[in-house]
Amino acid sequence: MDLQYLLLLQRFREATGGVLNDFFLQISDLSYGVFIWMLACVLFWAVDKRTGAFLFLNVAVNRFLMQFLKLTFCVYRPWVRSAAITPVETATGYSFPSGHSVTSASNYGTVLARYGKKHRPLGALMAVMILLTMFSRNYIGVHTPQDVAVGATLGLAGVFLGIRAWEWVDAKPGRERIIPIAGAALTALFLLYISVKSYPMDYDGAGKLLVDPAKMMKDGYKDAGRILGVSLGWYLERRYVRFSTDVPVLTKVTRCGVGALVIMLYEMVLMPAVTGAVSLGWIGFVLTFAELILLMAVYPLCFTRVEALWGRGRERRTV
Repeated sequence: MDLQYLLLLQRFREATGGVLNDFFLQISDLSYGVFIWMLACVLFWAVDKRTGAFLFLNVAVNRFLMQFLKLTFCVYRPWVRSAAITPVETATGYSFPSGHSVTSASNYGTVLARYGKKHRPLGALMAVMILLTMFSRNYIGVHTPQDVAVGATLGLAGVFLGIRAWEWVDAKPGRERIIPIAGAALTALFLLYISVKSYPMDYDGAGKLLVDPAKMMKDGYKDAGRILGVSLGWYLERRYVRFSTDVPVLTKVTRCGVGALVIMLYEMVLMPAVTGAVSLGWIGFVLTFAELILLMAVYPLCFTRVEALWGRGRERRTV
């Protein structure tokens, strides 16, 4: 039944000449790649530091759990299950649950939970974006309905439970140490788990492996690096950087503008260059770990130092 639904959408795409393909690809892309951390960065650096930090942690944890489920159940992509399925674009990793749905529910769901009551139009927009992202993954043929439903449920449940866990950490000084310790422990256990567990080894009629587990594990390494990077980066900033978002509007804009350039250079230049030269796996783990340390601790340290120097320079010029 799930594949029949995808075939129905495929026939609609073919009948309309793919007129909506680009729209749904763009909707899908807004919750992945360079955009995964963009919303969290804007909130964290310039608007609402606490919500931004929660969003970083929430997305990382939910994506980590998503990879655990993917590599546990090892559900093949729709076009592997049926040769009749022709996706608009292919995707990496196993199919269940949908990573885009997890990320969109985590990102948009956090904004909805934080600001939805006071700003109802914004809350409605966030809910629509979650639903559009879910449908987009079906429309372009890379996920089944159950993939996106479970992915979105995981993301939204993470928002709900994460808020309460965040409140527990904040309730008593010293509990913040639990975050990097838990991140390191989860990362180690997850990497051990995916390294020793068994994977399906199915072959086609020509004796060719349908899905190579080694390739499916690559995204798992990256999300393991993300959760370790987020947990440690958050702790380092909280203990040693401690920047404020109570700054002039021009300073906020500058932080976000320069930071956006940093993200794009890292995601669109550095990572493709490195991964094009060497195979993914542990290098993916290192790259995503370093990216989150950069975004949560190193870049904030840099802009606080620059802003402090700029402020002292203005004071001397005024005197």
